[in-house]
Amino acid sequence: MLLSNLSNFIKCEQILHFKKDKNIKFISSNSKIIRKNSIFVSDFKKKIKKNYFHEAIKNGAIGIITNKLITDIKVPQFKVKNVSLSMKKILYKIKYKAPNNIVGITGTNGKTSVVWMISNIVNLCKLDVISYGTLGLYKDLKKINDSILTTPESEILYQAAFSSNSNNKTEFIFEVSSHGISKKRIEGFPINIAAITNISQDHLDFHKTMKNYRNTKYKLFLKYLLNKGIAVLNDNIDGIARLKKQLEKKNIKIITYGKNKSDINCSIYKKDLKLKVFKRNYIIKYKIVTEFELQNLSCSISCCIAMGLPLSKIIKTIPKITKAEGRMQLVDKLYNSAKVFVDYAHTPEALKKILLSNFKNKQKPDLLFGCGGDRDKSKRKIMGKIACKYANNVYITDDNPRNENPSLIRKNIFSQCKRAIEIGNRKKAIKIAIKNLQPKSILIIAGKGHEKNQIQFNKIISFDDVKISKLYINKINANASK
Repeated sequence: MLLSNLSNFIKCEQILHFKKDKNIKFISSNSKIIRKNSIFVSDFKKKIKKNYFHEAIKNGAIGIITNKLITDIKVPQFKVKNVSLSMKKILYKIKYKAPNNIVGITGTNGKTSVVWMISNIVNLCKLDVISYGTLGLYKDLKKINDSILTTPESEILYQAAFSSNSNNKTEFIFEVSSHGISKKRIEGFPINIAAITNISQDHLDFHKTMKNYRNTKYKLFLKYLLNKGIAVLNDNIDGIARLKKQLEKKNIKIITYGKNKSDINCSIYKKDLKLKVFKRNYIIKYKIVTEFELQNLSCSISCCIAMGLPLSKIIKTIPKITKAEGRMQLVDKLYNSAKVFVDYAHTPEALKKILLSNFKNKQKPDLLFGCGGDRDKSKRKIMGKIACKYANNVYITDDNPRNENPSLIRKNIFSQCKRAIEIGNRKKAIKIAIKNLQPKSILIIAGKGHEKNQIQFNKIISFDDVKISKLYINKINANASK
């Protein structure tokens, strides 16, 4: 679409500084993600700062749609009465064809893994798949862009989901955060399949109570799932029966997973995977690592069945599924057969699960972790207790302190695990934790997973747990071989 065509689709009260016609490639209300040949949308009814315009222009904005003109900005401006409606009209005009399904995954933990597993299955079934979430925007398992938010603004989702011009059927899978639901980022987005992985403590700095947090998650199903949509529910969630009753009243189709009585369930049979699908059992060769992996796989298979993928094809793909980046990711082995893993676990429940699932041969895993600043402070002591109970050697270090004093964050955790070793410098902590590994032991470096940066007092520092761990493992192995 050309800039000159905008006035054909939206009602412009005034046009300012229009001189040269250009082709529009992208539209967003977030100045940070504006790129070359974009339209920046600004609604002055919301909190708008002038520097947003300068940032958008610097990033490549070729025009601005707004309800208040700024005369000293020389980029073409299109003044409209209803900014939101105007943006929707433009999105509709520049879209490609709709995806076959739009699948939203919510839950405290496991969203990223489930989105990745579903994407694997769809891709292995020879269908196109686009996914969006913590790891970024992916097409057919190949990364296109990073993501700033787990669940971005609706126009970003819309352009990601409707971006395919392939003749093949395209599936769109994305993560739905509680913040994304609360801030109405998915409003008007046509989700026809919604799934929930679990609910445990997180984001209480924002939601205040677990009741508020739970109810926010449930809004995905009760408010945003299309009337003829399908809900995929984990039977292990406390109080899930109440949500089922509410959905039944709305005539929403429900697929359950996670327990033997559920519609779909994955369990261990000898050394293989036992998959139950609507009372029929299948035995599949699949290397199972953890219990929560089984839950994530059950959820993923349930979603794929809801999407209409043939069960025979789904079953064939399962042994070929790869792991999501930073989710119990094996970095490498040491010369003494010790292993180092990196995981994103940053909630009490997730931390407990990874520690319990790696209790092997009567030996607890070692753990290195911290807690993020400017986030739910109540979980720090809880995570300290969990570390003390379920880990062998514990190293308390900095995560993303943000604008908080990192020593006070560590102190909170340390108060519940006095036997821990406190090392603020995360790089130094990783070095020492790896160096201290005993033969055949396991070290889990938790909290940051796939992240490539560390945030300290508004400074973004390049930091990759996997790369740093690999560096020290290689050095130790090289010295051992001399």
